[in-house]
Amino acid sequence: MANYIEQLKEGDDQLVVELSFKRVDQFFDPDDPSPVKNRDLAEDALLAMVAAIIDREPKKKVNYVIRFPASQVTEEVESDLPEAVKTYFIYRCEGARRRLRVLRKRMKYGLIYGLSISTVLIIILVFLYSKITDPFLADIVIGAIVIFCWVALWDPIDIFLHQYLFQKKTIAICTKRIINSTIRVEKADVQPDGMPSAG
Repeated sequence: MANYIEQLKEGDDQLVVELSFKRVDQFFDPDDPSPVKNRDLAEDALLAMVAAIIDREPKKKVNYVIRFPASQVTEEVESDLPEAVKTYFIYRCEGARRRLRVLRKRMKYGLIYGLSISTVLIIILVFLYSKITDPFLADIVIGAIVIFCWVALWDPIDIFLHQYLFQKKTIAICTKRIINSTIRVEKADVQPDGMPSAG
């Protein structure tokens, strides 16, 4: 069960994301003892903030309302939480950019090696195919070389499809949406289940 309640209000030019947590320590990483403005977010808070906007119109301005029971909201939380969120996502974006550079290098060298090996294998295939008279044996040789070529090119293709594109999407979400969003902390009354009531 999620530790938060999410409500979305979508207008023509903006998206309002309301996230309600029972406790402030559910929003921040409980293992991080830093002051509020420097604390890391908890996994639930991170996922909630990203998941709320990942499939929404990218040009709409995003406004986050982070709601806690009034007794949980100190002056420090109210003033420093927005800065903590933006600092955290800036840090994540910088890390994603570094990983992107590493992935580009891996793709580049992987393609060079993979295409070189594949070229040599295809030359061998052409040579062997002209020498082999048995059709069954020719099919085996063709199949084996196709598999070797696929294995040689697998790493750069896998990196591009499953890692590089994902990192680019992460950077786009962080930089264009969350870092440039408006973030506000609200105090709320508590419902019988312990959750803050919606505004």
